[in-house]
Amino acid sequence: MFKSGYVALIGKPNVGKSTFLNLMIGEKLSIVTNKPQTTRTPIKGILTTDSYQIIFIDTPGIHESQKKLNQVMLSSIKSTIEDADVCLIIADSPGNDYIKNYEDLLLKKNVILLINKADKLTKEQIDSIKAEFLIINPKKIIVTSLLRDNPKDEILNAILEELKEGPQYYAEDEISTHNVRFIVSELIRETLIENLSEELPYYVAVVIDEFKERSENLTYIKAIIYTEKDSQKAIVIGQNGSMLKKIGSSARKKIEDFLGTKVYLDLWVKVKKGWTKNEKLIKEFLSE
Repeated sequence: MFKSGYVALIGKPNVGKSTFLNLMIGEKLSIVTNKPQTTRTPIKGILTTDSYQIIFIDTPGIHESQKKLNQVMLSSIKSTIEDADVCLIIADSPGNDYIKNYEDLLLKKNVILLINKADKLTKEQIDSIKAEFLIINPKKIIVTSLLRDNPKDEILNAILEELKEGPQYYAEDEISTHNVRFIVSELIRETLIENLSEELPYYVAVVIDEFKERSENLTYIKAIIYTEKDSQKAIVIGQNGSMLKKIGSSARKKIEDFLGTKVYLDLWVKVKKGWTKNEKLIKEFLSE
C-alpha cells in the first residue's frame, strides 16, 4: 500500500522547523539561522520512497505582530493547517499559549507533538510543554534533539501511522515545489541575515533578476537586494563595498554547493521605500 499526504510544520520562531525540514529531505530547502521569523512563506519539501510520499510544509514562526509583512506571513498558517493531513507541532520551551488560537482547527487533525532541544530542558519543563498541548489531543509525543539525536526514523514512523493510502502527487526526483530561483534567493537572504545585525534583515528582500547557464560549468545569477531606506542600503553595501563583497562570497559558495556548478553572483542593492507596509509589494517579493 502506497501512502501519501501533507504534513504542516507548526511552532514559534526558532524552535527548529527549518532544521527539521532540511533533516528530513536531506537538502537545504529552508533558511536556518539563530534569528526569529526567517521563514516568510510556506516552503514545501518532498520525501518520496517506494512506499510513501510525504510533502512537508514549513510555515512561518507563530508570533504576535501588527506589522503588515508579518500579518501576511501569518495568514498562510491557518490555510496550511486546514489543508494538511498531519500537523507536526515543534516546541522547545514552555509558553505556548498561541496554540489556543488554533485549537478548533487542530482538534480536527492528526497532531504529533515534537519537543525539540530536549537536552537543554529539565523534566519539569518537558512535562509543562506536554501539559500545554493536551487541549489539542496529540496522537503521539516525541521528545528529542534534532541536532543531537537525528530522530528521522522515529518521526517518519509516527507520521506514516497517521497517513492513509494515497497517490504520488509529485515525481520521485522532485524535492521541493519551489523552483531553483526561489531557493537561490533564500540562500542569499540567509546570508544577509547571518551578516546584518539587529532588525535590518527583516527589511530586505531578494529578487532573482537573471539566471543563465553560460556554460556547462558556469551559472550567471543577477540578484537584487531591496531595502526600505537609503541608510539601510548603505549598511548592506558597507564601507567601500566590503559588506556586499562578504555577503556575495558567502552566498556564492552556498549556491555552488546547491547547484553543483561554478556561479558568477552579481549582487545589486536598490531601495524600494516602505515595501514592508505595501501588501502588493510584499506578495510580489514573497512569491519570488
